[in-house]
Amino acid sequence: MQFKTRHKLALAATFLVSSPAFAVDLIGVHDLAARNDPALQAAAFRKEATGENERQAWSNLLPSLSGSASQTWGSSTTSVSGTQVDDSDTDNSSWGFSLRQALYDQSNYEQLDIARGQVSQADAIYNIAYQDFLVRVAGSYFAVLTAQDGVIFAEAEEKALQRQFEQAEQRFEVGLTAVTDVHEARASYDNARARAIVSRNNLADTKEALYELTRQYFDDIDPLQEVLPLVKPLPENPAEWVDIAMQYNPSVVAAHKSVEIAEATTRLNRAGHFPTLDLTAGYTSFTNNEYVLRDDFQRPIATTDLTNKDQRIGLQLTVPIYQGGVVSSRTRQSRDLLNAVSEDLEQQQRAVVRATNNAYRAVIAGIEQVGAFNQAMVSAESALEATQAGFEVGTRTIVDVLIAQQRYFQAQRDNSLARHTYVVDHLRLKAAAGVLVADDLAKVNAILE
Repeated sequence: MQFKTRHKLALAATFLVSSPAFAVDLIGVHDLAARNDPALQAAAFRKEATGENERQAWSNLLPSLSGSASQTWGSSTTSVSGTQVDDSDTDNSSWGFSLRQALYDQSNYEQLDIARGQVSQADAIYNIAYQDFLVRVAGSYFAVLTAQDGVIFAEAEEKALQRQFEQAEQRFEVGLTAVTDVHEARASYDNARARAIVSRNNLADTKEALYELTRQYFDDIDPLQEVLPLVKPLPENPAEWVDIAMQYNPSVVAAHKSVEIAEATTRLNRAGHFPTLDLTAGYTSFTNNEYVLRDDFQRPIATTDLTNKDQRIGLQLTVPIYQGGVVSSRTRQSRDLLNAVSEDLEQQQRAVVRATNNAYRAVIAGIEQVGAFNQAMVSAESALEATQAGFEVGTRTIVDVLIAQQRYFQAQRDNSLARHTYVVDHLRLKAAAGVLVADDLAKVNAILE
């Protein structure tokens, strides 16, 4: 069929004109994006920063040791009626250390639980960012493929309608058709030109989106193979996908950790009523040297040396008696916040159930759509051939031909979009369930040409 041949020629021409600097596949885009995507890098840094919370909380359970040292020098002169009678120099030095070890402080253990919860939550939040990153990589990749197809189809349609317009003019000049046919053909051609402009702008925008991820422009990316395997999700029961999501979806996991953190915070505030017991120890050494000078040669005629050493160890018990009601207020406040995050967890679970079911249905619908649009493309091609034949013998009008051409190219666009959307929807389903990994992109990469 002539339009099929023209489409293939247009596809080849597009790639020849592009003259790619280098070709890239989905894994290549993933690897570049993993090194250059600011959102993913920021998520990784936040995760590492939160990881320090546990180390800081552990420090409250370890001994605190501090040291000090000082050295001072001084001199004094004593005169009576203008006559110096005494001159002395002093030299003081001291050093020491102090040790404190918490033997019992319930708040330290609660702070450690909070920190551990924050670290686990940070892992889940990073997992949210990473799985979103994988979906963004695949989505941006296939958006470029869809846009490339859109340009190919739009330009092929533009050329086809241009020829139809030129033929209408020629037929009008020899009196074989009415002027209205010329106007109809011109209007369709102008619309096709506009669609081609829009499609080229859309392709440029999708390439910019890919650059935003990778900081690299690509002139050519590997397309999907012609025969696309249509596979149902495994497991095939959407309820099982929901069960998986309730266990592994990182948003649900992060919400669970928020509840655990709120529970530990409530215990921490309640611990303000509890006593604390600390072990304290210290050592101090002090030395004082004084030299008394009277003769002109500044020779000491008397010296005083004083050394003092202080060693101590003890237990310090602190019992809170009344703190103005702040502990009770903070405890009530933390309980309210616990109730709030519990409701947030319920909301998050419901949202994930909905998202997972929608993602599952999208994959199933995608399988049907790919098959339907593929058949629609075949039907549109046959309809166009029949309409053109009818136009040649006078049983169909030019309007019929124009409509058939538009339907044919629209069927191609719909088929391209359905194929690419189906692949990305598979990844979105796994992301909704919380089990999307880089290996899933490698599997998609295997069905590229």
